[in-house]
Amino acid sequence: MVERGGLNVAVIVLSTRAITIEPVARRFEPSGRLTLRGRLADGFRTPQLVLAPPNGDVRRSPLGAGPDFATDVTLAERGTWRVEVLGQGPRGDTVLANFPIYVGEDPPRAIVLQSDDSSDDDVRTPEGLERALLRRVNDARAREGVPPLVPHPGLADVARAHSRDMVTNHFVGHTSPTTGEAPERVARAGYRSGLVLENIGRGYSAREIHEGLLASPGHRANILNRDVTHVGVGVVGETEGGREAFVATQVFLRMNREIDPESAVSTLLREINEGRAARGASPLEVDPNLQTAASDAARSYFATPDQSQQDTVDAASASLRRFSMMFRRVGGLMAVVGDIGEASRLEPTFDPEVRYVGIGVAQGDRPDAPPNSIAVVIVLAWPR
Repeated sequence: MVERGGLNVAVIVLSTRAITIEPVARRFEPSGRLTLRGRLADGFRTPQLVLAPPNGDVRRSPLGAGPDFATDVTLAERGTWRVEVLGQGPRGDTVLANFPIYVGEDPPRAIVLQSDDSSDDDVRTPEGLERALLRRVNDARAREGVPPLVPHPGLADVARAHSRDMVTNHFVGHTSPTTGEAPERVARAGYRSGLVLENIGRGYSAREIHEGLLASPGHRANILNRDVTHVGVGVVGETEGGREAFVATQVFLRMNREIDPESAVSTLLREINEGRAARGASPLEVDPNLQTAASDAARSYFATPDQSQQDTVDAASASLRRFSMMFRRVGGLMAVVGDIGEASRLEPTFDPEVRYVGIGVAQGDRPDAPPNSIAVVIVLAWPR
């Protein structure tokens, strides 16, 4: 309550919560223990604790099947911690509680109000808000040393359609009664990926929505995720009490970037030999016959969509039978990866008795793999 112009002005905020939590202190001493106990309301299950300590890292901990939950957390780091409890409900993962606690410092005693950011002059339209939210996402990633996300028009269409669905059908959630969950929406749009993340928010400005998402450890983790590469932002407006509110959806996806296969072979050979040196093994030498067999096999994996990885390796080995007298043994292995570095840690390549290698790298699409997948075929030979 405040006094203004001789009048006492009171603001009362009411909300509903689908969770009951035993009282939690706002202030803790360093290395104190947070005890969190509570119960989810009917219709929610599988509670999950999401913590964001002062360093910004996000920690997730499952709390059982529910509805009751209990856990203890040691608060070792000074500063502001953000605590969030999620529950699986009718609309998917739902934030049921979100609050700060203060370790080694006093909680604030005043609220600082801020005006709209003048740098977002174009955010009075859904299109302007989309641009502003995209800029703020990449600004946040830059502050944390995370590579920027590439805006993707197709993902923006998916995000915009979900925002429109939420406004039309009067709900806010990741699970739609008509379109399902985010991975289903992305797949129907023709995009394949092993990693699909989604944020949803609502507010009156880009800053309000963005800061609200950053204040949620789970949403913050999506924004700063190092494994996603592309994003689509979709915003739809709705009139509320004479003002226009905005519902925003952010869809994050990992898409494999295009590579130069020849450069990738050199990179992979170097990384494998660095790993061998660390284990005291001599470097591998490229054998032209092994190299040809591996390269042909890698290309055939995308040229023949029904060909399995084992079929690909078998084909590479079969093509080397006429050279069997040159080596004591020949073996092959294959991996389908999103980044060439993932193939540098295959354990058979570190066998100290292996002397010769052929590496084939190809990139392409198959119905059973994400776009721009990378096929790596490695043929190893043991000298006589």
